[in-house]
Amino acid sequence: MTALPVLGWKEEAALPAWGITRLRVKLDTGAKTSAIHVMEMVEVGEHQTDGEDLPILDLVIPLSRRRPDRVARARVKVIGYKSVRDTGAVLERRPVVRTRLVCGPVDTDIEVTVTDRTGMIFRMILGRQAIAGNAVVDPSRGYTTLHRKPRTRCR
Repeated sequence: MTALPVLGWKEEAALPAWGITRLRVKLDTGAKTSAIHVMEMVEVGEHQTDGEDLPILDLVIPLSRRRPDRVARARVKVIGYKSVRDTGAVLERRPVVRTRLVCGPVDTDIEVTVTDRTGMIFRMILGRQAIAGNAVVDPSRGYTTLHRKPRTRCR
């Protein structure tokens, strides 16, 4: 049996299919689904899945809270919709899309809902469905996948 990699409660991840090489994400085991923040979502066409017409969306994804000019653009096919309660317990119907996630040793396809997360610190949360079977979360650690020099403490 192979041990699963250990990730911290916050990490840096990539969404290569969308041209995103570095995005801070929060691993949220209390959330079932993953969610990504978009500034703009425009329907640009349709495709058919299981006899259902679903939209194709152009997304504008902000990469940083501090630098609103840093954005990624992606064209995605909606694979369905989910009703999700936001942080204020308000029920919201969100489009669901699929993309590849790379977070340290984890490289997998995930489903993610698209929403407005304005005011949230992290532009993306990874829920249980994305984490289960791919990694374990150590809530006492953060950024375990980065290879930085340890900080020296001044006394």
